[in-house]
Amino acid sequence: MRSQKNDRTVNVTYIEAPLEKVWWSIATPEGSDSYLTDRVYTTGSYQNPQVGDQYTLYYGDIINHSTIMACEPNRLFALSDSYKSMNPDGTIQTFELRTTFTTEQMEDGFVKLTIEVVGFRYDVTGQWVRECLEMGWRRSLMNLKSVLELGLDLRKEMFSYPRLGIANCTVNEFQTAATGVPVGQGNYLIEVHQNSPADLAGLRPGDVIVKIDGCPVPNYPAFVRAISRFYDQVRPVPITYLRDGITYETTADLSTDDRFTGLVDLTADSYENLKRKREYLASQRSASGQIWKKPTEDAGEPR
Repeated sequence: MRSQKNDRTVNVTYIEAPLEKVWWSIATPEGSDSYLTDRVYTTGSYQNPQVGDQYTLYYGDIINHSTIMACEPNRLFALSDSYKSMNPDGTIQTFELRTTFTTEQMEDGFVKLTIEVVGFRYDVTGQWVRECLEMGWRRSLMNLKSVLELGLDLRKEMFSYPRLGIANCTVNEFQTAATGVPVGQGNYLIEVHQNSPADLAGLRPGDVIVKIDGCPVPNYPAFVRAISRFYDQVRPVPITYLRDGITYETTADLSTDDRFTGLVDLTADSYENLKRKREYLASQRSASGQIWKKPTEDAGEPR
């Protein structure tokens, strides 16, 4: 279950597990690593978190520097978050948020877990981060439920679906004014990363994707569900999009390249080295120009 406002997102799940185990999972570094993070470091105790402790959490190409703002065992855990997210070209975006976990023991043996994230900016980037994080937490909570109830860590299956290599969000009222597409009737492309599947397919910022493989994608969650169906598949994916009020069709070869999935192993490499590699690769591809572009088969296809 989820709900959204412009500056926050809320996810709720019910887990059949001891309250103490749910608390351990959300509040301790080892617990976080069991379902969410690649690794977590703390300035305090690894088993007894306290207000003021600082966590450094690694999730693929994202680093989150967090400070514990509230800690009431088995009830409340709040973090002040500073996210650093690496783009495919090695540039870094930062986001300041606050995440609050609350737990409640239910009479039927289930624990109600609520995660509220607040502090999103009131702009298109803030909307993109909010929608991405909402879907990310939804999947992570499903994985936590799987880990605690079934003993199965499904992170790989949850997050390694192929990507288009874009930053996108549900069409809002401002984008409606610019594109003519009604609010909530497509995915607006904020950014198309260089040499990504979307770039090679001819998509560009300002386009609005309305269908993937014939399936309508009126909002960001629908978009993620549509491309997730291509997990472990390799085939061209038909995409329907709008540009300047005209409907176009193209196909894209989705990618599992870590520049687009973000799924990197920082136990084998450092964040700084990864940044340098991506910057170098982006500069090489930028300098080489059109040799990286897939030829346009249809002369009428917009570029």
